[in-house]
Amino acid sequence: MPALKDRHLVVSRSKDHREIYETVSEWLNTTNYFKWTDDSVTYNDELEGVELKRRRLLLRRRIETCSCVVLFAEMYEEYREWMDLVIDAANEFHKPLVGVKARDESPLPKRMQINCRVTVRYQRNVIVAAIQEYSL
Repeated sequence: MPALKDRHLVVSRSKDHREIYETVSEWLNTTNYFKWTDDSVTYNDELEGVELKRRRLLLRRRIETCSCVVLFAEMYEEYREWMDLVIDAANEFHKPLVGVKARDESPLPKRMQINCRVTVRYQRNVIVAAIQEYSL
């Protein structure tokens, strides 16, 4: 059997939306024949100054070396600045963006519509399939 491709993923996460990240991580961890490395950087709105700069640099470095970036629409409005930084870095480094629609089916933010290679429902099989198809 051939070795599984290790997908290095940057997945949207914040302390206020931990359940979304943890659920998707669990789905990825328990999917057969799927190997991934978590290169995510947690957004923390309490950081300021030098620590915030370090976190932003770390995010850029992780995106530069990742296989794919996964963005959650329901986090976008609350963390617009951070999410825009993610989108800009992914575009700069030519990394595929997979957008995940909000669980309540609210409209996808325009910036995600424009920049994501694909947008999918918040369901295990479609998220995994999109990552498998679009990751580098």
